Amino acid sequence: MKLLKGSLKRRREQLGISQADVADGICHQSLLSRIERTDEISNITVLQQLCARLQLRVSNVAKINELTVTPLTVIRYLIDTGKCDQAASRLENTALLRRLPAFALPEYNLLKAKIALAQNQTTVAMQLLQIALGDAEKHQMELMIEIYTEMGATWAKKDEYVYASECYERACGLIKGYRPAVQAEMGNVITNTYYHQSALYLMINDPKKANERITQALEILPAKNHFHQIVKLQKLRVQCCEQLSLLEEKQHAQMLIYAAAEFSKDVNLKDDVKSYLNKI
Repeated sequence: MKLLKGSLKRRREQLGISQADVADGICHQSLLSRIERTDEISNITVLQQLCARLQLRVSNVAKINELTVTPLTVIRYLIDTGKCDQAASRLENTALLRRLPAFALPEYNLLKAKIALAQNQTTVAMQLLQIALGDAEKHQMELMIEIYTEMGATWAKKDEYVYASECYERACGLIKGYRPAVQAEMGNVITNTYYHQSALYLMINDPKKANERITQALEILPAKNHFHQIVKLQKLRVQCCEQLSLLEEKQHAQMLIYAAAEFSKDVNLKDDVKSYLNKI
């Protein structure tokens, strides 16, 4: 069976774990190495077990249907598309928590913190982020970038802008340690960091820096199917343009907001964009 190119390896590296950790109790490490190298697997049971350990949906790496407990990648998608209530409900599934390997716990608590922050529970969010940071291994750098970013967003919501800035700088420092090719693979994570940092620049009345950061975020955002992120970034750009009196750029940003919502085919996003644009 042919797998999506690099899908298993990419997820393993995102979690910062070795082939031995992933393969333990499922298959020999050499088999996982061959699967990652060739993107082919013949044993569906092994694939399901590997995906469960990596918290991946099997149908995201191969064209089959599977009935399993919602993996963290699906919960991430729900959060990214604004469906935090659904994400929270799925995270509370006891079967999900029982089957989580230890190395996935930092990501689990990170996602819970994102939901808590969206619900304005800043104290709960910070506690969960501190737990996630304490549990994250030093090699789980991508998760640490996300954790520092969410810490910054939590401080910003408390109007503690100095602490927020320090957290974003830590996240950006980790990002700078990666080669450009690796940064491109981490486009979603880096985009999120730059989005929150841009929002902070706007809060402290520096729209020029905010606008520059938004441009960098859009440049590294993966090209396909990230309409919600585009809308969020362009909404920030509208605010920047208003403060900088860039009327033409503001109109362009508004057009991109509308276009992204239309292409998304997400009814909720379309409604949100319509109400937003009507107020401008």
